[in-house]
Amino acid sequence: MVLHRVPCGSGRCRVTEVTVTRRPQPVARLESDAARLQELLRARGAGDHVAVRAARGHLQVETRGPDEPPEVIARATPLGGGAFGLSFHSHTGRWEPMPVGGTMEDVAEAVTDLLGPYIDPHNLR
Repeated sequence: MVLHRVPCGSGRCRVTEVTVTRRPQPVARLESDAARLQELLRARGAGDHVAVRAARGHLQVETRGPDEPPEVIARATPLGGGAFGLSFHSHTGRWEPMPVGGTMEDVAEAVTDLLGPYIDPHNLR
């Protein structure tokens, strides 16, 4: 992380540039994390139509309807130290960060509780 500050004499400084670099997780680690998150979701009642896969450094939570391509609902982003952040895939195609972060168990709880209607098999097309 790189922060640049503007020199100040009044005691107030402001940040002029912020650069955060995130190291990508090894693919094998992401694959095992995807399997673990899927296991946790199933333990919390998500059915066989919910799948988790590793893609582009994230864990994508998808639903699969009958005769429909997979639809990405959310993604968990590794933050380091075993913590994950959660984002929702909105109807506009943008990733909207959710105020959820923590262990994989916390992410699984948030997906089933907060995004429950999106993974409910009765709501699939």
